[in-house]
Amino acid sequence: MSKTTKTITRRDFIKTTGKCIALGTTACLTSGVWPVNTAFAAVPTISFAYILSDHHAPMMVAAKNQELFQKKFNMFLKPLSEGKFYEFYYDGVKTAQVKVIPTKKGPDVEKLVAQGSVDIAISGTQAILMSIDKGVDTRIVSPLQTAGNVFVLNNGLPINTWREFIKAVKGSGKQFTIGMPGPHTVAAIIFRSALDHEGVSYTEDAADKKADILFINMKGHGNLVAALANGITQGIIGAQPFPSVTIDQGVGKFILNLQDVPPDNRWMGHACCSLEATGKFLRQDPQLAVKIMEMLALSVMLTNQDKDLSAKACSEWLGVAKSVETVAMDSLHYTTEPSAPWKKSVYTYAETMDQMGMFTGSLKGVRGADIDAKVFDFTFMGQAKANLHGKGIQM
Repeated sequence: MSKTTKTITRRDFIKTTGKCIALGTTACLTSGVWPVNTAFAAVPTISFAYILSDHHAPMMVAAKNQELFQKKFNMFLKPLSEGKFYEFYYDGVKTAQVKVIPTKKGPDVEKLVAQGSVDIAISGTQAILMSIDKGVDTRIVSPLQTAGNVFVLNNGLPINTWREFIKAVKGSGKQFTIGMPGPHTVAAIIFRSALDHEGVSYTEDAADKKADILFINMKGHGNLVAALANGITQGIIGAQPFPSVTIDQGVGKFILNLQDVPPDNRWMGHACCSLEATGKFLRQDPQLAVKIMEMLALSVMLTNQDKDLSAKACSEWLGVAKSVETVAMDSLHYTTEPSAPWKKSVYTYAETMDQMGMFTGSLKGVRGADIDAKVFDFTFMGQAKANLHGKGIQM
């Protein structure tokens, strides 16, 4: 949770200096109460984890565009150490410090959350569900991004569609290799559910030669490019921009967005990454939680409105060509609205994951809206958007 840079607590700080803030500097001086030097005033530190993927573009857009946010909203992140540490200004006042923590995949984020090392994070929806099932004190406080997972094959293979892929691998007697970012990632869950529907067998055990498909765990989205480029696998599944990088390099060929796998558009517009916050953070500093969510809501709005701005921010942050990000942005959508279709998508995750034996705790056997009280808390983002509306900002 939030920490201060001095031993004085935030509550004590407010008590001892609130009088000066209310009366103004002159009144404090004449009354003998000295104002605190704001340059050294203690502010809380927020630990913010995310995944190195353009699925988390809103965070990157906010961090890379200080002047734009300052001019338009008077709310911005000032870099102290680019990509690592920022000062968060709200209404022009330094309100917090933000420690930014990069990870490779959702389960990595959740390990940090479980350890108490993170206050707020963008993570895979399925990874957050697994944390909650295990009893970790965290909640989904807002949707953030939908879809954006892609299936790519080696460019030299004579396969160009999903149906051709299924025909080539099902019962062929020749095992096909697919690289995945991890077994509990969004891409892996959706892809395996589609293979189950098609009756295609799969394994993660290299000693099992009978399965149609062998999944190879590349332990992060960033390693998928090497999997295909170096011939480690014949195909990859995962989050943008990495599948598009292989296409840009001429190594990979696009087969389909994973939201289009069968059956019956089950995964169309699926929830992918969500914003989560720990119960400790929400209880101890609810006003700060709302303020940081205001900035994220604004960044989601800008990310959707200006895809060129988003592509540029992600390109610089992730170290990939802007042309790749421009293509990747076409398959990505960002939102803070927990719509009925979005919630239904989360219910689908919960049901699918439970059927796969991934739940053993509080979410085991729970279906549909019965998960709401255990998983969601949209009150803070709701207040954040209400505050922005009060400032004349239409979301």
